[in-house]
Amino acid sequence: MTTIKETRRFPLENVVVKPDDIRELASITTQAAEKSATQESQQRMSFAIVADDGSEYDSVTADVFAKGGILDTKQIQSISIVFSDYAKDSRISIHIIHGNVYAPGNQISVAGTDSTWVNGVTRQFEESVSRYQPQASWPRRAEWPLRILTALGIGRVFIAAEDFVLSHIIHIQPITPRPTWANSIEPLVGPIQWLLGLVAGIAPSILLTDKLMELWPTVELRMGREWAQVSKRRRDRLWLVLSIGVIPLLLTGLYDLGKYLATR
Repeated sequence: MTTIKETRRFPLENVVVKPDDIRELASITTQAAEKSATQESQQRMSFAIVADDGSEYDSVTADVFAKGGILDTKQIQSISIVFSDYAKDSRISIHIIHGNVYAPGNQISVAGTDSTWVNGVTRQFEESVSRYQPQASWPRRAEWPLRILTALGIGRVFIAAEDFVLSHIIHIQPITPRPTWANSIEPLVGPIQWLLGLVAGIAPSILLTDKLMELWPTVELRMGREWAQVSKRRRDRLWLVLSIGVIPLLLTGLYDLGKYLATR
C-alpha cells in the first residue's frame, strides 16, 4: 500500500440539514470505518452535538443521533463527526455549523493512504449531500439591491421628518424675495435629496439587511420541534409583517403615484 496520503474535502453551503441527513452521514462514516478495519487498526470515533441552549453531547457511537432523541427535540448549533485510524493514517472529519459559516466550519473531509477508500467514501458523502433540501438563494442574489432600496427608503423617511421639523416645528420661512440663483439650482434639489437620503440610510440599511440574511443562513440546521425552530419562526414573522403591513402600504403608494402621474 502506498505511503502517500490523499485528502478530499468539499464545503457544505446553501443547504438545509435535517436530522435524517445527519444520521445518514453517521451511517456512511460507521460503514467506512468497518470497511477500513484490520487487525492492526487503532480506530477512534466521535459523534458530538452542541445545542442552542449551550448543552453539549458526545458519544463514541452514533446513538447520540438516534431518532426521537436530541436532534428531534432541541435546536442544534453545531454537529461534529470524526473518525480516525492511527495505524492506517486515515481520517474522516465532518463539522457542520448553523449559520453563514464557510470552510473549515462547514466542511466534510476524507483522508487516507488508500486512494480507493478515500474516493469511494467521498463519493458517498457527495451523493448524500446532493439530496439535501437547497436553501433559498434569492436573499443573497438580491442582497445589494435590497441594501440600496432600503437605504433610499430610510433616507426618504429621514428627509421627510427633517422637512416636517423645519416647516412645522422650527418654522423656518423661505427667503423673500426669492434669489435668482435659487431658480437655477432648483432642478438639482431632487437628486441632491435622494443622494443625501442614500448616505443617511446606508448604515441602518446594512444592519437591517444583515439581519435579513441571517434568516436564510448558508447552512441551516433545521432540527428540534418545529414550533421552536428559530430561523423558520422568524421567517414566518417576516412574511406576516410584509403581508399585513408593508405590501399593502407599497401598493397604496404605487396607486397614489399612478393617480398623480395620470393627472399630469
